[in-house]
Amino acid sequence: MFSFASVAEARPVVAVIDSGVAMTDELKPYLRGEFDMAADRARAAFRPRYDHGTMVATILTRAAHGQVDIVSFRIDDPAGCPEALNPPCQPSAAPIARAIRKAIELRVDGINISLALKHDPEITAAVREATRRGILVVMAAGNAGRDAPDNLDMAIAGFPFATLVGALDPSGQPWTGTNRPEEKPSGRYNYVWRPGVDVPSSIADGHAAHGTGTSFAAPIEAGLLFYRAVVPVETAGPVTGAR
Repeated sequence: MFSFASVAEARPVVAVIDSGVAMTDELKPYLRGEFDMAADRARAAFRPRYDHGTMVATILTRAAHGQVDIVSFRIDDPAGCPEALNPPCQPSAAPIARAIRKAIELRVDGINISLALKHDPEITAAVREATRRGILVVMAAGNAGRDAPDNLDMAIAGFPFATLVGALDPSGQPWTGTNRPEEKPSGRYNYVWRPGVDVPSSIADGHAAHGTGTSFAAPIEAGLLFYRAVVPVETAGPVTGAR
């Protein structure tokens, strides 16, 4: 599918575990492969059913100023999403855990998970293994407006290499829908805030779009982490999540 070793030598590689990523003109220089972890028979690469993963990958590469490569792990249910839920949907923990372990096998530098995951021991164990190998794991904090984030078990298991990301509104205040950190932490975990309202991006057909939620705040944090790792702080200059 691609020569992973040659990619890793060029730029940091981030696994985007999501609904699949489209090969838009903007993303083409950074996309190095896609693995379908949810279908019995792999679906066509870079032809997602939903826009979510493309939007996430676009925001990430912009925040990193192009200093990353992307490997897409498609985990959306081939049956689609129930009408009342927002895509991507995946009722089983298994495809997500498999995606994390495949990313470990490929020796990626980071993993972005803009999904609200079940508190499943299989996923938690996979995140723990990834972070123990030095892989940075960035996860959305969720959009239920609670004083407790989603993905908490994974963030605690992956501390200090795992980070939860909450969403800020344009005034720099917490967005009303974001899950916030606990007042009394149930364990040690990282939680950061990034812009998450009307974040500029692109959808699968390449047209401009804006996204709101912690799903779109998380890739800003992931992109910034690797931009700062590649570009010395004294020369990096100001960084935003949009071009």
